[in-house]
Amino acid sequence: MQIRFLGAALTLGLGACASTPPPEPGMIADPYEGFNRQMFAFNNGVDRYALAPAANVYETVTPSFARDRVGDFLANLKSPVIFVNDVLQAQPGRASDTFFRFTLNTTIGLVGLWDAAHYFGLEGHTEDFGQTLAVWGVDSGPYLVMPILGPTNPRDLLGSGVDVAFDPLNWTEFEGQPDLDDQIAMGRRVLGALNARVEFDDQIKTLNEQPEPYIALRRIYSSQRQADIRNGKPVDDADAYEDLPDFD
Repeated sequence: MQIRFLGAALTLGLGACASTPPPEPGMIADPYEGFNRQMFAFNNGVDRYALAPAANVYETVTPSFARDRVGDFLANLKSPVIFVNDVLQAQPGRASDTFFRFTLNTTIGLVGLWDAAHYFGLEGHTEDFGQTLAVWGVDSGPYLVMPILGPTNPRDLLGSGVDVAFDPLNWTEFEGQPDLDDQIAMGRRVLGALNARVEFDDQIKTLNEQPEPYIALRRIYSSQRQADIRNGKPVDDADAYEDLPDFD
């Protein structure tokens, strides 16, 4: 089911690439804006009535120290996927940093509960296969908003599916407990979502206070992905708000 959904989304995106002209400089290709706005409203409803209340409870019962440990632990579990993408992007220095960070955090950092590598001057970074495809020259395709997943594009949507295949935990079988791998995956997603929702609460409130939250999020996502592809190097964002409407 997930593969069929991914294939349909990719076909939809590539079809738009072929049937719509390239966007003007400073603009973002959004041929499915009507659909995207509906999904944006749906996701806002899920956040307002489900995720935000759950995150508030989680924040109340979990001290910040414990949330930090959860964040470090989950970040460490992503290291194998980051390492593979570092290698695929021909970034030996970053791949080396990722390898040693994972080694230090898994051992000295007690399976990643502490970011021990930070104290040795090894700062973390993120990589995913969507970024790898971009480095290889694959175009992003049109902007998409997917239910629950949020803002993305065909390239990043495909990349997220490949990253699932890269993650060794998704292929680990536990003897006598055939469902344990699925339970672990679900636990990671739930904890990750709650932790992230608490961490970005102020940013989400600021976004929702904008005159056009949909357009603001579209621009933020596009700019952030470009920065990620450039490994954090600043981009020329002089036109960052060019596609925002005028408000008198």
